[in-house]
Amino acid sequence: MTGFVVGLMTMLISDIYFGAGYWTMINSASMAFVGFLAGLLWNRRASILRVELAVGGFLLTAIYDVVTSVIPALIFGYSWWIAVLLLYVPFLAGFGVPYPFGFIHELTTAVLMVAIGPTLIGRVRQLVDLNTKAQTATLTTAELNLPAL
Repeated sequence: MTGFVVGLMTMLISDIYFGAGYWTMINSASMAFVGFLAGLLWNRRASILRVELAVGGFLLTAIYDVVTSVIPALIFGYSWWIAVLLLYVPFLAGFGVPYPFGFIHELTTAVLMVAIGPTLIGRVRQLVDLNTKAQTATLTTAELNLPAL
C-alpha cells in the first residue's frame, strides 16, 4: 500500500509543479499501480539482489510506459498498437526522435536501480526503523545521532 501512495503522490506533486493536464491522472494512477507492484515484490525482503532490482525496474518501467501510452490512445480514439509502436520505434511519428524512448527509459531505470537502489533502500529502511523506535519509545540523542546540547 505504501508503494501505491508514494507512486500516486510523486506523480501528482511533480505534475502540479511541472504542469498538470489530462495526463496527470493517467500518470498518477499508472505510477500508483507500479508502486503497488513494487511493494508486493520487495516490501518484506531482507535483502534484494542487484540483478532483481535491474530486472524488476526494467519490467515495471515497461509496464508504466505501455500503460501510459495505451490509455491515451483508447481515450482519444487511435489504435493502441500504434501507441506502443511509437514508444519503441524511433522516427515513426515524424518528430525526429533519434532513439526509442521506451527502451531507453527502461534501460536507464535498470541501470539506476543497480547503481543506487541498494543504498537508497538501506537509507529508507533506516529512517523507517528510526520512526518505529520513536513511536514505541523515547529515543536519546545518541540513538538519533544528534549532537548533545
